[in-house]
Amino acid sequence: MNCREFRHRFSDYRDGHDPELAARMDDHMETCPRCAAFERAVREGVAVLRVGRLEPSPGFMERLAQRIRLADLVAEPLPPRVSPWVATIAAGFLLALVGLSLKEWTVLPPPVAAEVQPMVIAQPKLEPGIPFVVFTRIPPPPPKARQPSAGSR
Repeated sequence: MNCREFRHRFSDYRDGHDPELAARMDDHMETCPRCAAFERAVREGVAVLRVGRLEPSPGFMERLAQRIRLADLVAEPLPPRVSPWVATIAAGFLLALVGLSLKEWTVLPPPVAAEVQPMVIAQPKLEPGIPFVVFTRIPPPPPKARQPSAGSR
């Protein structure tokens, strides 16, 4: 079991209806301090809520009032999830890919004009029924015969 599955199945675990799931979750908490801390926080939070009255820690109200006065509402930034070394290497690979792509664009030969294809001409013809309009192909005219020139006898 991994941490993602642990959090996904945690509600089922708290309900306590599946002993096999409970054993797997307990095994995971023995090896994962983060998930064990999550379970402990939920367990202690539920216990406090059952008592019915929450009491803030000493000095909480003063600290809260001071933060509000100072408008210190911005939380601390989250630490990056990716190592700076990994991010640097990934950025290097990205730059290399961009550089190689630009090189390919500059090395390509200029485009050659396409040969002119004969034009297909179709004549619309109305017919009853579906599809109302039918296009028939008009055959190309026969090539002109070469006439002998006056000086070539």
